[in-house]
Amino acid sequence: STGTRFRTGMNSILIVDDDDRGRLTLEALLAGEGRQLRAVADGPAALASAAESPPDLVLLDVMMPEMDGFEVCRRLRADARLREVPVVMVTTLDDRESRLRGIEAGADDFISKPFDSAELRLRVKSILRLNRYRRLVGERERFEKLFQLSAEGIFIVDGGGVVKLANPAIERLLGFDAETHMVG
Repeated sequence: STGTRFRTGMNSILIVDDDDRGRLTLEALLAGEGRQLRAVADGPAALASAAESPPDLVLLDVMMPEMDGFEVCRRLRADARLREVPVVMVTTLDDRESRLRGIEAGADDFISKPFDSAELRLRVKSILRLNRYRRLVGERERFEKLFQLSAEGIFIVDGGGVVKLANPAIERLLGFDAETHMVG
């Protein structure tokens, strides 16, 4: 389903494998649990799909014709919009040199073929959880920066009337000095 955009609010996984059985197996194992899956058969399609709608995770086969997984990973890392997307290389290559080459290309993890279904599901779940946490931390940092820099006076009060958060603009408007703060 190459033309489908990922919907917001769902964990999105891009599966890249030139082998039909490999793609179908990964889709079957990962379906459900609030995940939206998109599968493509080659590197150029993976790059186009990721650029169209950045996924939360890329499961990337290494051994593909035309453009191997190492090159796909390098190109994902070179794209400012995609460089933070976790990439797990799914590979039959189990030697140290291949793993080092994958890490150098920017891979976050490896799963060896044939893979253990339970291990695959748990690794994917863990990576998606860490990715969600990273996004939440980033959103909180952006909110705090906007809150502090806003020219508008803003404060947040709990149900008991206690000020939980106040920005510098509201403190200036209400005449609080540098040593006295509204919070609490």
